[in-house]
Amino acid sequence: MFPSRLPPLKALQAFEATARLKSFSKAADELCVSQSAISHQIRSLEDFIGCSLLLRQAKPLQLTEAGATLYTVVGDCFFRLHSVSHHLTKSKSQPLRIVAQTSIAVEWLAPRLPLFQQQYPDIATLLHMESSADSLQPAQADVIIGTWPTPEGFVAKRLRTEWWFPVCAPAQFKKLDLTKPESVFEFPLYSSEQGEDWQLWRQQLQLREPANSQMFQVSLALLATKAVSSGSGLALSNSFIAGDAIRQGLLHAITDWRYLLPWGQYQIHFRQDSLQRQAIGVFTDWLEQQAASSLLPELALLSKA
Repeated sequence: MFPSRLPPLKALQAFEATARLKSFSKAADELCVSQSAISHQIRSLEDFIGCSLLLRQAKPLQLTEAGATLYTVVGDCFFRLHSVSHHLTKSKSQPLRIVAQTSIAVEWLAPRLPLFQQQYPDIATLLHMESSADSLQPAQADVIIGTWPTPEGFVAKRLRTEWWFPVCAPAQFKKLDLTKPESVFEFPLYSSEQGEDWQLWRQQLQLREPANSQMFQVSLALLATKAVSSGSGLALSNSFIAGDAIRQGLLHAITDWRYLLPWGQYQIHFRQDSLQRQAIGVFTDWLEQQAASSLLPELALLSKA
């Protein structure tokens, strides 16, 4: 049975917009009211609940522990209300909202989405990319693709087994001794994990730690791959990030020196109870087919073994 009193809807709406946008002014613009009205509504919600929801002095605006708990529920409720209202009013079908990790969104998914639209013209899509799980807003997505943990309310399935391997430009490839994996340590190495990715690679290939090596740090595996594409040095990459460039001859992959990166396995996360579940099923099936067909041939053989 529901409690006799629920928080006022306008106050919840003001709180949801402010928490999502991390700004009173942006929330006011979105809801077409004044900033003072937003502030008043949130104050009334805090009075109703009996605790503070926002850290107002923080820049940008931050949620208290209670505010974060409430936003998790309120964000999901508004998402469901939005979906149900569209369904019941039989309005034009909203696009399937896809959030993908930057590396797979830029190098792999975005170039292939037009093919999906050709095959399924009745399913509109909206692709958004995120570089970090910290900035991910699951309530704003129907499908999430990445190496992140499964958000609450979603189920997950692995897209495929993802092998990682050194990549480099053709000129750099000619300088390597392909009989000795340790020869990579003679050249600059690019890492997106403060060198931990290369350390795990060395350990899995049972190589001795080099006396010294030149390591350059970047924030994403995509950036490491781009950094070596036209110069010297090597990066650790995979078929999603580097596959198309390898097929075009812009990069060389040393797949014999492959390894499994523990945090480098891509998952499809989706809402099992979404009103978009039919479109989600079509899209995830298509996604798995594309993932299988775009795997580098020598790695595809491993998957079948």
